[in-house]
Amino acid sequence: MIRYFSLLIFLFSFCSLVGQELPPVVNFGPNQYSAGNQNWMIDQAENKNLYFANSTGLLEYNGENWELYPVPNNTIVRSLKVVGERVYTGAYMEAGYWEKDEFGRLKYESLVPKFPNGIVDGEQFWDIEYLDDLIIFRSFNGIYFYDAGRDDLSQMENIWSKPFSGIFKLGEELYFQLVGEGLFKMTNGDPEIIIPPDELGEIAVMHLYYNNAELRIISGKSEFLRWDGQKLTRQNTSFNEQFGFPNILDAIDLDEGGLVLGTVGKGVIRVDSKGKPVNVFNQENILLNNTVLDLFKDDSGNIWAGLDYGISQIDLESSFRSFQDIRGEIGSVYASFQQNGNLYLGTNQGLYLRKENEEKFQIIDGTEGQVWFIDKLGGILWCGHNSGTFRILGDKAVKVCDRLGTWLVKKYADDVFIQGHYNGISFIRISGEDLEVIPMLKDFPHSSKFIEVKDTGEIWIGNEHKGVFQIRVGDSLAEIENIKNYEFTEESGITSSIFEFNDTLYYSSKENIYKYDPVKDLFSKQNELNFTLDGFERVSGKMVSEENKAKLWGFGNEGIFYIKPGTLSRDYDLRSIYIDQDFRNIAVGYENISNLEENDYLLGIANGYLRIRDTEEEDPKLTINLDLIEISALDAEPEKVVFGEEGNFNFDHNNINFSFSAPVHDKYLNAVYSYRLVGLSSNWSEWTDSNQANFKNLNFGEYRFEVRARVGKFETPAVSYNFTINRPYYLSNLALVGYFLSFVLILVMVHLFNKRHHKKMIAKREQTLQLKNLEAEKEIIKLQNEKLEQDMANKNRELAVSTMSLIKKNEFLTSIKEKLQNSGDSSKVSSVIKTIDKDISEEDNWKFFKKAFNSADKDFFKKIKARHPELTSNDLKLCAYLRLNLSSKEIAPLLNISVKSVEIKRYRLRKKMDLDRETNLTEYILAL
Repeated sequence: MIRYFSLLIFLFSFCSLVGQELPPVVNFGPNQYSAGNQNWMIDQAENKNLYFANSTGLLEYNGENWELYPVPNNTIVRSLKVVGERVYTGAYMEAGYWEKDEFGRLKYESLVPKFPNGIVDGEQFWDIEYLDDLIIFRSFNGIYFYDAGRDDLSQMENIWSKPFSGIFKLGEELYFQLVGEGLFKMTNGDPEIIIPPDELGEIAVMHLYYNNAELRIISGKSEFLRWDGQKLTRQNTSFNEQFGFPNILDAIDLDEGGLVLGTVGKGVIRVDSKGKPVNVFNQENILLNNTVLDLFKDDSGNIWAGLDYGISQIDLESSFRSFQDIRGEIGSVYASFQQNGNLYLGTNQGLYLRKENEEKFQIIDGTEGQVWFIDKLGGILWCGHNSGTFRILGDKAVKVCDRLGTWLVKKYADDVFIQGHYNGISFIRISGEDLEVIPMLKDFPHSSKFIEVKDTGEIWIGNEHKGVFQIRVGDSLAEIENIKNYEFTEESGITSSIFEFNDTLYYSSKENIYKYDPVKDLFSKQNELNFTLDGFERVSGKMVSEENKAKLWGFGNEGIFYIKPGTLSRDYDLRSIYIDQDFRNIAVGYENISNLEENDYLLGIANGYLRIRDTEEEDPKLTINLDLIEISALDAEPEKVVFGEEGNFNFDHNNINFSFSAPVHDKYLNAVYSYRLVGLSSNWSEWTDSNQANFKNLNFGEYRFEVRARVGKFETPAVSYNFTINRPYYLSNLALVGYFLSFVLILVMVHLFNKRHHKKMIAKREQTLQLKNLEAEKEIIKLQNEKLEQDMANKNRELAVSTMSLIKKNEFLTSIKEKLQNSGDSSKVSSVIKTIDKDISEEDNWKFFKKAFNSADKDFFKKIKARHPELTSNDLKLCAYLRLNLSSKEIAPLLNISVKSVEIKRYRLRKKMDLDRETNLTEYILAL
């Protein structure tokens, strides 16, 4: 962005309208580099960064950004010298060096404490040179030698006690001038007089150089002097005749023997080896200021001028020359033609001519207005104009066709020319010395901006709205015999054109090129030209075929290009000439380029023209530098990162910014960059002119940042930086171990809990099952008990029935017995009575009763025997009858005794059982 801004300043600088075609110049004002106005000295580092001794400090420029480093005492930096990784500077009461710290920032180290006699009050260091591993500082007070290896500083003895006005490194020799004492050279550490004071006089030496092994001098008053070992003589006096005697503060030798002079008040002047001016760069035509404080030639051949106001870069070795019409005195160039050194420019303001060896362009009378075309056909120089067609005779113009707008003129036959107008076409025929203008072609009212004529007489016309017309005219040249229209419905015809290349007709839109196939009578995209330009971004469909068809020119986003047939194959060669669109801002569709001389082309632009020498591009040996790496947390101030080691950053510092640069100091070429962050994506970014890459909220992991630069067709190898974003504390290895152990513990606890729960569930299920079983058992027992009770009840009923039967039987028998006894005593009665008694006391009755009783209450006899083992069988019988809750009266018949006897038995039983008086015998027996 800085470069673009500086170029815009260049474009809008005031310049005088002279015919001087200047090499590319880029100006940098104080507002751009954000430092002081004055720039006293310039040097370049190995990484191609430039350094400027600025009035507010040391100024660094990496091709993209400027950085200012004030000296500790905040004074003007007068001198500097880059030696290896150090930048030595001299200022008011200060001298020292700068080195990059671990963050890539310059840090200052003062050498003032090392001066053997200290620094004189008010001393300033105006020059710094490097020779024989020594850094040489020069002030008016002395010359000082600093040995960086020994870190030692010494002062040369000044036996003359005169001010040192300058030091000069010439090859591997060091010269210095003492005011009033002459010019000296250091030889084996000692000063040797070269030009004595009686010869040098008051001349202030500003520059030394050799010419034909002779020492030459340029003085502070722009005098060119030659020293032959005996006498100083003036040379190249023509320079002073033209420019006077402007003060000169610096000069630079050029490889071809010329010089570049930095003057006070006259700007920068380039002269050849004979002192003849070649170019003048000043405030009137391009510079920001006319006072040049220092000149420097970088490793690309650019001349840098440190001005009293700003900085200028002049590319003397560029293949471009430009004529800038900032004041609008000629306007935008739409056509050009050169013959015999005379240059014609067709512009939006008229046809201009600059004659050979003249400086200014002059408009040709009568051609005021828009000019579309200028070319020589059939020995006639034709001019297509908004008002018609002109014939150009030197610096005169003769209108030969007064019709509405002539786009162009083409040769139709040996003596016939066709004209393309805003509203159709017409012909001009040569009749002896005269030109016969034939009426407009009938029934063809279409704009005819592009025309191609085939040897067969076919006329092809390109129209932006209708496509392409094929026309054949009659002998009268005023009527159409045959016409066909080829439409391109898939294309926008705006800015389209037709052209002939390699004897083939083409139609070109912005996106595609169509080739005409005469066999099929159609236009097709399937052709080598279209394939060659596939993916190439063009700004319009305008294509310009050179007259000899050697090259086909087009206009792309990044520059202009041409196509030519391959040397050893049928393929086409494509070559781009990179010129940013800002510098060729002609109206889209009206781009134009013309061949002036062999490999010399003129490109019309909106405010003048560019002259291009088509030469093979040299590899600029690009390098790309990582200038700054910053890391930051969210919404926090960024922190600079140490260079030279892999980065290792906390997870909360996961926002990283990279700044990089490829120092390219070319007006028309800019570096573009592509980068990727491996670990985030393996894909390269699109090429961009931004020299920064920002990555936000990166996840933890290992990354490698890679960036590469491209300038024109040349690309740098990628540089890289490796770094790691550490895991957050909650994802650290220790935390993961903790999480794992916690997880295992949780699993164990869950397992134990589940196991315990499982056991509880099993126990609960078992308990439930037991309860259910118990309930079932209880239910079974209940049912069994009920059954037993039922059985018991049945048995008791049976027992009761049996007992009652026995009782009834015995009672009956007893009743019979009593009646028998009362009937008399006879033997038969006695026998019956005996039988009855036997039946009443029958043991079988007891056994039957006992069996029935045991079935109903089987454990009773065991219980009572266990409690009262002394009871007899008769006692047990009584207990059994009492268990049945029988009364004494009911028992008596069973025992075949009287009721009283039963009472006695009950009494005796109580005694045996040892029951107290309060205990009821029957209740006691029932309770057992």
